Amino acid sequence: MQQEDLRKLVRRDLMVAGGGSVIAIWTWAIIAAAHFGWISRISTGRVAVAVGVVVGVGSLWWWASGPRALMRDRFMVLTPLFLVAGPALIGVHYLGGGFVVAILSAAIGVTAAGALGMAWSRRRATRPGS
Repeated sequence: MQQEDLRKLVRRDLMVAGGGSVIAIWTWAIIAAAHFGWISRISTGRVAVAVGVVVGVGSLWWWASGPRALMRDRFMVLTPLFLVAGPALIGVHYLGGGFVVAILSAAIGVTAAGALGMAWSRRRATRPGS
């Protein structure tokens, strides 16, 4: 990969990670507004689940569509996925999901731990003297 292509990829990755993170934080604000009773929990649940799906699928797609050789170095693109997972699970709970929330929560937690493990192992493998 040439230097200019790599720069473009990093810029796009930063835009995806930053934009998705802002949307995820906005979703947390909507959850907080519902908690204080300012907006309906049903409406909040619908919005949180929809935003969670869009941001999650978008983050995964952007990460997977990049160069295979750099996948282990591009975990920041998955940050919005993990930030929006909480509001999405709370949204499913607001919509009446009980057991489903526990299953999804465990799946997201295991995925986050796996991603962190891959990033940590890659970092340790590239550190001089290790």
